Amino acid sequence: MVMKRFILLLVLLTFAKAAISQQVDLQELLKREQYRQVISTANELQPADLADSQTMYLIGQAYEGLMKYRDAYRVYQRCLSIDSTQTVFLNAAARMAAQLGKLDDAEAYFLKIRTADTTDFNANIHLAQFYTQIGKDAQALEYYWDLLENDRDNPAILRAIGDCCTRMNDKVTACDAYWFAFQNNKENAALASTLINALLAFDGRIDAALEVCDTALFYNPGNNRLWQNKGTTFYFAKKYVEADSIFTKLLAEGDTSFYTYKYGGYSRLGMGKIMAAIELLEKAYSQDSTAVDLCLFLGSALGKTYDRKEAFKLFDRADSLMQPNENYVRLLRQFRGDTYVRDGRIPDAYRIWLESKDITLLDNIWQRIGHLDWSKVTDNEARARCLFINVLVAEERAGFQPDDQTLKYARNQLEQANYEMYQKKMKSHSMIAPDNQKSTITSERLEALIQLLPKME
Repeated sequence: MVMKRFILLLVLLTFAKAAISQQVDLQELLKREQYRQVISTANELQPADLADSQTMYLIGQAYEGLMKYRDAYRVYQRCLSIDSTQTVFLNAAARMAAQLGKLDDAEAYFLKIRTADTTDFNANIHLAQFYTQIGKDAQALEYYWDLLENDRDNPAILRAIGDCCTRMNDKVTACDAYWFAFQNNKENAALASTLINALLAFDGRIDAALEVCDTALFYNPGNNRLWQNKGTTFYFAKKYVEADSIFTKLLAEGDTSFYTYKYGGYSRLGMGKIMAAIELLEKAYSQDSTAVDLCLFLGSALGKTYDRKEAFKLFDRADSLMQPNENYVRLLRQFRGDTYVRDGRIPDAYRIWLESKDITLLDNIWQRIGHLDWSKVTDNEARARCLFINVLVAEERAGFQPDDQTLKYARNQLEQANYEMYQKKMKSHSMIAPDNQKSTITSERLEALIQLLPKME
């Protein structure tokens, strides 16, 4: 009996040693980022190896390294089926679930980690970053605030709070968070630039913005973005000479960015150097002709010189850029009208739809009134409303451009109304508009409209 136990123990030790050796080999390949070789080696593993969670985790890392997230997720799930308590497995599965868009799964994994220890830094930061990634800034903030409680001077956490607050339009908190983050990381040029823009856009704190510019430039004297920030800050402070000197320096050093051309031109306009400003503003316009303020300033500059014709073109372009998107305007009318209908305010709905001169919206009225079968409608008011819509389709066919079948049906309706007038020797027929305005139409007018419409087969 003792000998059998000894032999069994020896076999188990041999397997364990082989498994450890296998893991060491895979780890070495992962260190050298030989991901394909890891996967190739994995294909030769024995069933006992595939039941080992640590070995499977290494294979999952190789798939993740190759950006084969679905395969990596499958392997990490296998790791969890072997040992569901390992935080490293839960984090890995959560990462892959997020990459694959399985947001509910990712959230569940992250929350499971945090439930085990609510004070764990990694659990909180992963949840905060996850919620930021999927656009749930309010939930992300809860975890960032918790993290800040235990690490009040952490610039990365403060900046993350500032970014969340910016997206949530909490300007004051955003500025404060960026400010404290910068005080703890003055060497960070990107953070300084973000703070400067926030100070100018949110608070108009020009003196504070200039102070940040100078401090950040002390640590990053060759950073173009910071010099652009300083030039822009001078421009907003109406210190045009100082602003122009900075942008001129940047141009001399080869900076051809839209930002430098634009604010360099604005600064020269402030100094009254119209021709010099036009030179820069035209270069900015060649890079982005959709900037409304640029169209206005360049147009104004040209208007003060010889080229007023071009100035008017720019003003017209600025005007068109400031107009709302027609697709959104149409949707607004459609949805507002539909809501009026549900609220029982039919005249208000039809008024909006008719004012739009849009066949898509006209179709809403057509479906509700104009498509009635004239021969089967006995209610005089309904007939009057039906006639109005079909007359409208005939009169406005060029503006509405309804489809051919609608025009044919409208002709059929008008022919029936006209025939009724002939039979009853009526000189005119009543019509009621959607806004309840009453009017009449003569047989002669109906005849003329009927001739404009195609015949129904």
